[in-house]
Amino acid sequence: MRNLLETVTLKTGEEMLIEHVIAPDSVRKEQIRPFLQHKGSHWNGHIAAALEGECDELETHFYIGLIDDEMVGNIMTVESRGVGIFGHVNTLETHRRKGICSHIMKHQMEDFRTRNGRVLLLGTGYQSAAYYIYASYEFKDWESDPGCMRYDNPVEPDFESHFFAHAPTKIIPAEWRHWALVALLAHIPFPDVRLRSVLMNVWGVALLEGQYCKFMAETIKDPGTSAYTLESETGAVVAFATCVPDSRWRREVNLLDIIYHPNYTRLDLIRLLEAIPFHDKPTHCYTDPRDREKIAALEQIGFRRAAVIPRLFTQNSVYRDGWLFLR
Repeated sequence: MRNLLETVTLKTGEEMLIEHVIAPDSVRKEQIRPFLQHKGSHWNGHIAAALEGECDELETHFYIGLIDDEMVGNIMTVESRGVGIFGHVNTLETHRRKGICSHIMKHQMEDFRTRNGRVLLLGTGYQSAAYYIYASYEFKDWESDPGCMRYDNPVEPDFESHFFAHAPTKIIPAEWRHWALVALLAHIPFPDVRLRSVLMNVWGVALLEGQYCKFMAETIKDPGTSAYTLESETGAVVAFATCVPDSRWRREVNLLDIIYHPNYTRLDLIRLLEAIPFHDKPTHCYTDPRDREKIAALEQIGFRRAAVIPRLFTQNSVYRDGWLFLR
């Protein structure tokens, strides 16, 4: 589906159409796919699947600039339940320094707010030129990870506290539509817990823009992989568990990870972990020794602490041990 947002005049005097393309779309896909081909295999896997309507309920929005029907600029967001990831900002090299990105972003942000968008996450170079553009649109730094930025719609300042308030949940297999929701979960600091997910590389906080996309485009297809979310009736993903063959050990053991929101407890985690088919392979799970709820849940479903790994990671320049659990 396509909507014409505005025709603008660039610094050069050229006219550019700004169009909002909502995947799937059979017309613009022939322009969007090659325009973003440089992004790489897993990104291209998502783009192709979205444009063909193969990303379940994930909302993929392309905001594109067109001069004489040639695509010259793009911004993409992926969204679910008012939460989104902002990315794929690109201007055709021969059309740069014309103000194309600024024109497109102005309309993209207005449209996000109009559609009741609440939170947008992005990653960029800290204090780069792009960083200051995003800051001008009210994106703020993550305190724990400068260069990662977040926009909060001011119409609902308490959105996050309501979204993650403890509520009834259901277990849902991980899908594309959970991408931005899992990213928001991993972005929220967890008091005193540094080691959160080895597979997704979450140490304290992480954006998960690339990791989740790669997981869904590539890893989820592995028949030995399991991934489930604990989805709240508020729409939030409050826990995310993965169990995959661990390539570091020639796939002879599985690696279990679970990320969860601090409002949720071992009882919630046990329900989610019990949904995972562990089969007959040994399964490893690495934990931060201070992650009491996760450790209690692991022990409840039959894991035991098999090793203490000295000085596994650092936190505030201090080395800390990690624990390895085995089932």
